[in-house]
Amino acid sequence: MVKQGRFAKSSKLKQIKQIRRRMHHPAGRIIQPDQFEEFVLVRYGLTLKKKYKGTDKETMQRFLMEVLAAAAGQNSWRLTAIIPETFKRINVRVPYQFYQRVLRNWDPFVQFLNREIPAVPLKDRIVLSGSLTEEQLNGIIASQLAANTLLATGNTQLLKMVTAEQTDSLEKSLMTGNQVDWQKVAKVFNPIPFDTSTAPDQRTKQWLDSLKEL
Repeated sequence: MVKQGRFAKSSKLKQIKQIRRRMHHPAGRIIQPDQFEEFVLVRYGLTLKKKYKGTDKETMQRFLMEVLAAAAGQNSWRLTAIIPETFKRINVRVPYQFYQRVLRNWDPFVQFLNREIPAVPLKDRIVLSGSLTEEQLNGIIASQLAANTLLATGNTQLLKMVTAEQTDSLEKSLMTGNQVDWQKVAKVFNPIPFDTSTAPDQRTKQWLDSLKEL
């Protein structure tokens, strides 16, 4: 399995409750840019996380961390650019079920982004634009899954030989109409089990194992 990268930071997840306890934000007070990620994660813990069940709680929290990383330093967030970049950063570090859960939980998640990100009390507020339709998100995820089938081989020479037409064809083969067909996706990915043995810590391994069973 590819090195976990940011997904290794399960210690970050453990800090959320501690941050909630010490983070007091009087009305009208401006926060510093280096407090932005903690602020958003606390808001997630106080609001959206309560609406999710089981593995989805941690899955969407880790996805949020990746979105924040992909958008770091930007005062204008174009979701049509940030979300594909986020998936590109994640690529094969997770089983395909991760993408399935993100798609399933997208509506409340994007509502959270649209409501909470512009409301973070920075001196220069962040502006969101470029909303994604369900059809667009399905296409983005299908495209990433198609890329992941190639990335999972680890064959860099093969990757260099793949044409755009071949990638497009593979992407379409994972869809039925405008929707990702998860039965087709499973047939592609299940023959090679996702390896969680190299997960950097036990919590990450347990999360990945839970995803695999969905």
